[in-house]
Amino acid sequence: MTDENENENEFEEKINIMTLGNTTVGKTCFILKFTENRFQETYLATIGLDFKMKTIQIKEKKYKIFFYDTTGQERYKSIALNTIKNANGILLMYDITNEESFKSIPNWIQSVKDVKGNDFPMVLSGNKIDKKDERKISKKQGKELAANYNMEFFEISNKDGTNVEECGLALANKILEKRKKDGIDIENINKSNNTTKLRNVKNNKKDKSRRCC
Repeated sequence: MTDENENENEFEEKINIMTLGNTTVGKTCFILKFTENRFQETYLATIGLDFKMKTIQIKEKKYKIFFYDTTGQERYKSIALNTIKNANGILLMYDITNEESFKSIPNWIQSVKDVKGNDFPMVLSGNKIDKKDERKISKKQGKELAANYNMEFFEISNKDGTNVEECGLALANKILEKRKKDGIDIENINKSNNTTKLRNVKNNKKDKSRRCC
């Protein structure tokens, strides 16, 4: 359930989620689908950092989820890595029609661990399952990779919405579980300037149009 017009003071918690993966795997399109239930066949490739916000309700409690969209281009990778420190969880994404994007996932995971350590909420997603005839990475391969890193795994389609909401909510729940486990003071979370820091590195410059579905 969502309500974009609620008073900000009513939200007890904010959740910052970073999307990581190679360029054109569908990170931007995922965020658009999750936050606005909208899909674009082509989308301008993200340069630097951008974000969208959605309000959700879990067990009668409302949360603000900030999805930060990071570029997958190698020359801008330092921006993504620099902002991981302010994230509460990571959504890793590869394209099931692109072997290189799948092979790069362990490198992205290691980048997260270098900053956040081993016990950090992450979910793995394999995008573009609507392109059945172009599949190069099997569901079994995706499951095995996720299991190796003790992550939940979803095959998704930004185009038809398959498992998009489920994937995002699963990660949000993992983040909340970790907060409970760590005994984090929610009031201090709300007073922190994490979101402000991320907003300051937002970069709305766009590259040329690319397919991202």
